[in-house]
Amino acid sequence: MIIIYHCYGAAHSSILSAAIHLGLLPDNRVASIKEIKEIPYFDEKKTEEIGTPILYGIDQEGNKIYVQGMGGADETVINLLKDLMELYGIPEKDLILINALQNVNILVRIGGFLSRRLGFVFPGRIISIIGLQLAYPKFIEMVSRVKDKYL
Repeated sequence: MIIIYHCYGAAHSSILSAAIHLGLLPDNRVASIKEIKEIPYFDEKKTEEIGTPILYGIDQEGNKIYVQGMGGADETVINLLKDLMELYGIPEKDLILINALQNVNILVRIGGFLSRRLGFVFPGRIISIIGLQLAYPKFIEMVSRVKDKYL
């Protein structure tokens, strides 16, 4: 099975979700600033890289876990993925798409804009992390639902 956690730019919420899923971040408490800052690809994706999926890892069940930035074209990208799967004979049930943006708050959005769009990495990254920490229980719950339902 392929599980894709997606968000706008694959820099914050999808990365955090995939890291929780793979056990790189805790699923029983809020991760520290240091823990979040150190996960692979956190706050690194550039605008021109949006749309490029990243294989983030393989979970304990052997499922491939990806992160994907969709920009503002979620529906278009999802339809394209489904068409490609049909073209290559991959059953639709083998692809799970999870929108990680449902859990973000205004701090994550402001921090992401400052860091990724305006290049103010230090303040933007910290603001994003604080926002993610405030929303962290929602991310744990979302990942837990994904695992319970699909694995």
